[in-house]
Amino acid sequence: MPADGLPDTAIITGAYAERVTELFKVFAEAVAAGEPDRDAVVRFKRGLLSARRVRDLALEAAKDEGGTP
Repeated sequence: MPADGLPDTAIITGAYAERVTELFKVFAEAVAAGEPDRDAVVRFKRGLLSARRVRDLALEAAKDEGGTP
């Protein structure tokens, strides 16, 4: 368990939520600034896929604590 007392999974899940929030803000700003919707959606979806992948990898690594990569 990390020094702050939160389980690793809670920290990873919280970081993922923060990342999705940031992706959404960038998406909303791009649309509001007049960027073509299609381009903004493609970038947003790419960011979501990446964030999910990293979250899943991190959760798996946390589950395998002490294991080899």
